[in-house]
Amino acid sequence: NWVANAGPVSRGLEAAAGVAHERDLPEFRRTTFREWFADRDRIPPVDPDRKVVLYPDLYTNYMMVDRGKAAVRALEALGAEVLVPSVPGAGRAPLSQGMIDTARRKAERVMENLDPYVEAGYDVVVVEPSDLAMFREDYERLLPDDSYESLAEHSYEICEYVYGLLANGADAEALNVADGETVAYHSHCQQRTMGLAEYSTAVLETCGYDVTTSDVECCGMAGSFGYKEQYYELAMDVGSNLEDQLRDADPDHVIASGTSCTDQIGDLLGEEPAHVIELVAPDEGNQ
Repeated sequence: NWVANAGPVSRGLEAAAGVAHERDLPEFRRTTFREWFADRDRIPPVDPDRKVVLYPDLYTNYMMVDRGKAAVRALEALGAEVLVPSVPGAGRAPLSQGMIDTARRKAERVMENLDPYVEAGYDVVVVEPSDLAMFREDYERLLPDDSYESLAEHSYEICEYVYGLLANGADAEALNVADGETVAYHSHCQQRTMGLAEYSTAVLETCGYDVTTSDVECCGMAGSFGYKEQYYELAMDVGSNLEDQLRDADPDHVIASGTSCTDQIGDLLGEEPAHVIELVAPDEGNQ
């Protein structure tokens, strides 16, 4: 199911594109998240408790497909109807590089695609914290008037939404309940800025996990910063405190909530962590 990984960046690509040769190139799935969802043989609930559009961000759709699948399983297990429509990227990458006009065009297209669902009563659930930050904060500056408000008001981070379902009566036993397993958890900086990291911890604890959270503000990757050849050593130095904390915790599971952190922790520890939702979602055959 994987497209062959290009492996570590070559010296030639490092010289041409400025990507540190110590980093691995992303691995792309042959079957995207949207394609997997469209091909599923599953009957939607007749009278769902909630209706959800799960936003297929670029990372989840093309590379980190398993976390998207896990999000679908968790939401459906808790009684939600889930749709995964075709929606373009949120514009985070061009915005981070100062390409304002490109980011604005992407924001306009996202709104065109998601507005009809919001108007029909769907909540928008987002796996990647950076994209949720776009919806809730950056779109206010990219879009005219108050057109961003409906999307901002009805958008939720995946564990924030799962927490809300549980708090409103959904059965936690429908999820993957642990028996004293330990977890070391590092939350994405955008997630912390929005005040959402606590929901991941609460969901994990509700499912029976013993959670240790890192107190490191930044993993050191900072989007594309840590991939650049001239900043690689600095990025790894910044991440050294996080590495020490995660190793000292000696957990059964190391987990993270954002793509940048996942990649950085993978390089720091030699093993890529799972997303929170992958740990708590029921197995495919247990729904």
